[in-house]
Amino acid sequence: MKKTCNCPVHGEQGISLVCVHIAHAVDAGEKAGFFWGSTDDLARPDAWCKSCEDKLVAASDDAQDQWFREADFKIFCASCWDVAKQVFGGFA
Repeated sequence: MKKTCNCPVHGEQGISLVCVHIAHAVDAGEKAGFFWGSTDDLARPDAWCKSCEDKLVAASDDAQDQWFREADFKIFCASCWDVAKQVFGGFA
C-alpha cells in the first residue's frame, strides 16, 4: 500500500521525497536543478538538486548514507513533485 499525504494544494496524494534545497527553491521560486533515482515504494522516486547531485557523484559508496542525511529530504505530494520536475528542468 502506497503512503499518502493530504496536500493543501492537490488534496490526497501519494508521497515522494525531495532534498531540502528543492523544497526551499519551490517556495522561493528559484531554480535548483532536478535529478531523481529509481522508483521505490513511494509515488515518485527521491529527487535532489544540482548541488546534491554534485556531492553524490563525488561521494564514495560508503558515504552515500551520509549524503542522504545531509540532503535532508522532505515529503512532497506526487503532484508537487511533478510540478517541481517540470519547473526545474527534469534532469535525470
